[in-house]
Amino acid sequence: MVARVGRACWSDSPMMSQAPTHTGAEEAVSDVRESKTTRSEQQAALVARIMFARETGDTVAERALSAELLASVCPIIKSVVNCSKPFADSPLSKDLEQVASIAVLRTICKYDPTRGGQSFGEVAYFRARTACEQFARMHASDVHLSDWAHKGRTSHSAHGESDTIRVESTDALAPASDEPSGQSRGAVEFEAAFRAFTSREAEAESPEQALLAEERRVHVFNAVRRLAPVKRELVSRVYGINQSAQSVRSVAEAWGVPKSRVDRMLVLSLAELRELLTTQEG
Repeated sequence: MVARVGRACWSDSPMMSQAPTHTGAEEAVSDVRESKTTRSEQQAALVARIMFARETGDTVAERALSAELLASVCPIIKSVVNCSKPFADSPLSKDLEQVASIAVLRTICKYDPTRGGQSFGEVAYFRARTACEQFARMHASDVHLSDWAHKGRTSHSAHGESDTIRVESTDALAPASDEPSGQSRGAVEFEAAFRAFTSREAEAESPEQALLAEERRVHVFNAVRRLAPVKRELVSRVYGINQSAQSVRSVAEAWGVPKSRVDRMLVLSLAELRELLTTQEG
């Protein structure tokens, strides 16, 4: 039926009766190729502008351009998330989108258009897919880890201290242990809030002190939510935010990675949290 309609259309126009029937398909393919080329060129231009904004310290332009770039690669991010779903549970989809977006943004400083002949989208796709699959596998290994592996690693014990989140293991890094004496007020608030999380001294606080501690907790929670999914999960686990606290060693065992790697990630996560709290302060 389609073929008949096509012949009828050509016969209606005597001037076009001899034209080849595959011209429309060729034009469509050409349009798709041109569209891909244009999109790749636009993404490369955005990457160059973002790098220039970073070099000149124009954070406003960098954020706007980064948002534009993420919108441009949205189909790539969706494709990566769909490919990673077999490795993860459905509730992880939103986290996978964040992981993919972060991987795309990290590709900016790594991308060199003069090497490899690959477009930014192609490089970003493989980096984002690798990051998502790793994150999904880490989460899966944690979900299936037996409970006894963590027994005795936190302050939860047979005494029924269900709300205690103090980490007793000495292999969990203390926050801001290497912070210089001239630290910012944001860093001080960061330490104070985590001291409140990891101790039970708040029971003896005055109402004013309790209110101040609660405000600090809110600041920290807001900052933790802005971390990348993996860092957010690590900090939440180690400091027992909305869950039982775990040692760094037990987290490393759950994720199937060396403890030294988790140590480094925790240091970076805490440093990023301090910066976020300083930003909130401003």
